[in-house]
Amino acid sequence: MSTRTRMAPQPKVALLLIGHGSRALEAAKVLQAAAASLKRKYRRHVVEAAFFELNTPGVQAGIDRCVAQGATRLLLVPFSPYLDGHVGRDLPEHIINARTRHPGIDIRIAAHLGPDSRLIAICADRVRHGLRAGRWA
Repeated sequence: MSTRTRMAPQPKVALLLIGHGSRALEAAKVLQAAAASLKRKYRRHVVEAAFFELNTPGVQAGIDRCVAQGATRLLLVPFSPYLDGHVGRDLPEHIINARTRHPGIDIRIAAHLGPDSRLIAICADRVRHGLRAGRWA
């Protein structure tokens, strides 16, 4: 290949970590911290956080932030242990809305968090600590 031959630029990928949202400020901080950790791990990608309700940014605003940073591929990552109405019903609707507003972007949904043996291992660890703290084990 000649040095004059230019390769097409790689599409920019964004990861949008999406939480439920809560009136408890700590809940939003947990999602933001998780997004910051993903940002350190996936440095080449845009990483943002968004919420289904109660907190900002909302899902559409989160998608807009990703697109504003040049992302043409978006992976919506539900930060949820189960397949609820937000993940199973609302995310596909958000994709339809986003594709209308941002033609040409490729949007996919990652699997929700659970059930996953790694989450069960974390839960079991919490149980062990709780049992020891109560001197029940």
